[in-house]
Amino acid sequence: MTQALLDARIGYFVRKGLTAKVPSQWQVRVGWLAMLPITLSESERERVRSRSTFMGQVPVRVPLQLLYHPAQGLADTGLTRDARHVVRHLLSVFHEDAFLGYDLQLLESMPGGLSLLSREAQRVVDGTTRWAPYLRRLVGWPTYHADLVRLAEAALQGEYPDPLDLDPRFATLTGFATFCASLPNWPELAFYGFSKESSDVRD
Repeated sequence: MTQALLDARIGYFVRKGLTAKVPSQWQVRVGWLAMLPITLSESERERVRSRSTFMGQVPVRVPLQLLYHPAQGLADTGLTRDARHVVRHLLSVFHEDAFLGYDLQLLESMPGGLSLLSREAQRVVDGTTRWAPYLRRLVGWPTYHADLVRLAEAALQGEYPDPLDLDPRFATLTGFATFCASLPNWPELAFYGFSKESSDVRD
């Protein structure tokens, strides 16, 4: 992860006035540790829906999700990934609407990202991809991919799902960015006396 990448992803929303500043790499890494338990868990609403089919049971679905897209086996913020990675993750892993704000904003920060999600989700709905029957069973909810199309189109207009009772720090990318920017930043090299300027002061 580079600061230039953060400037591109999160700076997009700073320019839109949805968050105040771009956090540093250190702040994002620490923020990610705080978000990780949320990322690896399911809400009660997700659990009820995603496990409604045999293929939706965790011991069955996880190997199949990794077969479809192996890279999603590594949990991260998504900030270093490209749009195709995020889309394949969303197509194969059920997310309740309230959790989708984060990934929708992530795709919005990538040129063509939301349009790609809309197209690929529509292909699953229409059955024009060979993966369609498996993806429908994996997510375990009959309207999920159609909902992705609808939500992607809404996000293109700047409208995001209601986060309901979810932690606002992690329900959207802008919430995460705001949280990260509030964390202490890693001290500059001068703090430890490693920089030339700090050496000059001591001399």
